[in-house]
Amino acid sequence: MDICVVIVTFNRKQDLEKTLSLYEMQTLTPRAVLVVDNHSTDGTAEMLLNWKAEEKNIRHIVHTMSENVGGSGGFYAGMEQALAQTDCEWIFVSDDDALPATDALWQLDEFCKRESELAQKCSAICGVVDAGDHYAIGHRCRIKRSISGRLDFPVSADEYSKDWFDIDFFSYIGSAIRRSALEVAGLTRKEFFIYCDDYEHALRIGKQGKIVCVPSVVMSHQENNDYSRDASWRDYYATRNLLIMYREYFGAWAAFKRSVMRRLTGLRSMNPTKMKVIRAGIKDAKRGVTGLHPIYRPGWDPKKK
Repeated sequence: MDICVVIVTFNRKQDLEKTLSLYEMQTLTPRAVLVVDNHSTDGTAEMLLNWKAEEKNIRHIVHTMSENVGGSGGFYAGMEQALAQTDCEWIFVSDDDALPATDALWQLDEFCKRESELAQKCSAICGVVDAGDHYAIGHRCRIKRSISGRLDFPVSADEYSKDWFDIDFFSYIGSAIRRSALEVAGLTRKEFFIYCDDYEHALRIGKQGKIVCVPSVVMSHQENNDYSRDASWRDYYATRNLLIMYREYFGAWAAFKRSVMRRLTGLRSMNPTKMKVIRAGIKDAKRGVTGLHPIYRPGWDPKKK
């Protein structure tokens, strides 16, 4: 199996070092590992210079951004560079703090051999996200309509005992995308900055073939999406991008119902600032505004007026 691994990193030098070492230890060696440095300031750039110089049987590629363009911009650049600098059939995308089991790529290859007819129909094949004592099931979802307006529902934990199962949405943690599917569907929407770029991309990738999850391909990653009452600049993008995706793929009524759920999230927080950020996301989603918000961006302090 011909694989280029793409990792996006920002100011997580120690996590990245550990993750890169695990790709070097894979029982099935990737042809290339490509790291997009999203303008880190913690010594990551220097570390990557040394890492690139240590290249042996795996090609080491570093692409450094001149500014932090968010996860969306980082994955856009990573996939673009993977297509331009390699001819690998599969682009395996993941985070800098997502740790692959040492047999993760081998298990992916074994699945493709064992289920060769199915694998030929796949535009993407995803591993599972192991949060330690449970699978983080929110990373692999299906389209399922509910009266509340929600459409993206996690696959039941019971299905993770299967050899594989169909999905409609995936996060970028441990997901292998077929090169030909990327070339037709296009890259991620870099203007989203963060959040829902992977879900929206999955919908386009899914038009090129099946998307399946293979539980034997294991990625360890702690969940970091717990509900918080605190206001964050991230609430803006989580709201805006989700509603833009809903409007474009499922219609204005679905987007409206989902916006009601987002408002309820703000109300439950009992935090006026959080509610304000969410309302800004809803407003810009209606207008189709993307890119970085002039206020809600990395470094924003909700305590300052």
